[in-house]
Amino acid sequence: MSQYSVGIVGCGLISEAHLRAWAKTPGFHVGGVLDTNREQAAKRAQQFAVPRVFDNLADLIKECDIVDVCTPPGSHAAIAEQAIEGGRHLVMEKPVVTKLADWERIVPQARAANTKIAVIHNVKYLPSVRLAKQWVTEGRIGDVIRIQREFLTSAEHDRMLVGNDHWSHSLPGGRWFETLPHELYLTHWFAGPLELSNVTALSTPTAPAGAPADEVIVTLAGGRTIASFHFSAHCLENRRTLTVQGTKGRIFVDLLSDFATISTREDSKIRRAVGRTIVEAGATIARAAPDRARYGLRKLRKDSPHLRIIQALGRHLIDNAEEPTPLDEVDYVIRNCDRIGREIDRQIKR
Repeated sequence: MSQYSVGIVGCGLISEAHLRAWAKTPGFHVGGVLDTNREQAAKRAQQFAVPRVFDNLADLIKECDIVDVCTPPGSHAAIAEQAIEGGRHLVMEKPVVTKLADWERIVPQARAANTKIAVIHNVKYLPSVRLAKQWVTEGRIGDVIRIQREFLTSAEHDRMLVGNDHWSHSLPGGRWFETLPHELYLTHWFAGPLELSNVTALSTPTAPAGAPADEVIVTLAGGRTIASFHFSAHCLENRRTLTVQGTKGRIFVDLLSDFATISTREDSKIRRAVGRTIVEAGATIARAAPDRARYGLRKLRKDSPHLRIIQALGRHLIDNAEEPTPLDEVDYVIRNCDRIGREIDRQIKR
């Protein structure tokens, strides 16, 4: 099997997940790391037995087949353009760019150079989300008519809302621009490219610096499907959920617990008498034990969504398997992130 050399650019928190994933991906090895903080880069290199710490991006591009970008998004465009010019494939953390104009400049360059761009749309690779997608594809819940995503958090649970200097605070829409790609690619995956319908943003007196619009609802629609995202900066419950409602049933996914449930029971007088919630709870409990055992095993093996998406990219490059993040999906996400983020800022006059 041919070996691809990977260069990691940016050695902060998320780089650890990337390094672990590449170490378990056949046909690939990390040839070196680079960071503006050389001491941090050296620490990551030692941690994962990476042979080289690069001093500049040009040398990393020259020596590596794939440039894996783990820096804050404000630097992504310049790194991507240099990597494309060097004829390298790209792996990029989301958000890919902070300005739509950067993306519109990068795409034709990548096509001309035959550069593959894979974005870490990793929530698609949670086992619970993939099970939900399987249920939808099998027609278990009929036609999808509603998608609801909740990202309800607070400074007590979300490190990006702490303090005044996290890089996400300066993005369009603040901290929500960092998570919007998740909401958008999941919607695209389950229902196709819906059109942005409405953005409602509130700014309350207790809004944190990272989310000056501390309550946001986004609505999209197309065909027979309506989708909505709810962002909150003040929810101590800390919910990360996905609900997919169909004409024959409903799927609910708790993303933090990586657990999916499905309800396809038609209404009846008996079920009303027992209580639909109680009937559905019984089915959920029956699934819980084997599901939680698999969850625990994945944790022990460090089988993460980052590992799954990077391995999917590896299969795509080596065996021409399915592309993990098709360009139309990435384009859809970037364009709608731009529209939503700037509309949030407009409404709160930021």
